Amino acid sequence: MVAQIFYRFIINGDAYSLIGITGGDLVSPEYLRIQPAELSSTRHRGGYYAMYELTQEALYLRELNIREENGNHCPIGETKPAKDFYQDIYHGPGVVIPFTGKIRLAKGFVREPYINMSYQKAIAFETVFDVTLEDGLLVGIKDRSREMEQKRGAFKEYFNSVNSLEKTLYAFSLDVDLE
Repeated sequence: MVAQIFYRFIINGDAYSLIGITGGDLVSPEYLRIQPAELSSTRHRGGYYAMYELTQEALYLRELNIREENGNHCPIGETKPAKDFYQDIYHGPGVVIPFTGKIRLAKGFVREPYINMSYQKAIAFETVFDVTLEDGLLVGIKDRSREMEQKRGAFKEYFNSVNSLEKTLYAFSLDVDLE
């Protein structure tokens, strides 16, 4: 396996990566009536990747990259997919995602605690936010950046002390409660 493609989020024009989640999936292709086919090992979570926008009003799906299992190229709302080599790309469907839970978003990658073949953890970023949503609406944002900066040194020691299975399970988890 290889390093995973992050789900992308836009907040006030800035791009963030999804690095943690509680409360279930944000959106599944099945929810949108699309049956995904595996694209590559960089899409560990379901064979697709997406870009979202979080506004004060709601969480929106802004782009979806997916290959449909049966070759059906169904629209999402009014948006028809553009074809790009082996996948469909939906630009700007603007579908509200009624997610309830917490997502951890980050930007400003710091190379030192990099884990190959995984989702990167909060300590590997300069800016880290925990965002709480209810039915797709913003409930609160907590800035965790300073806390993660303080944890950065202890992480490497921990990661080098656990066995391979524990490393793999930790590395591919998006569970925000692991940190």
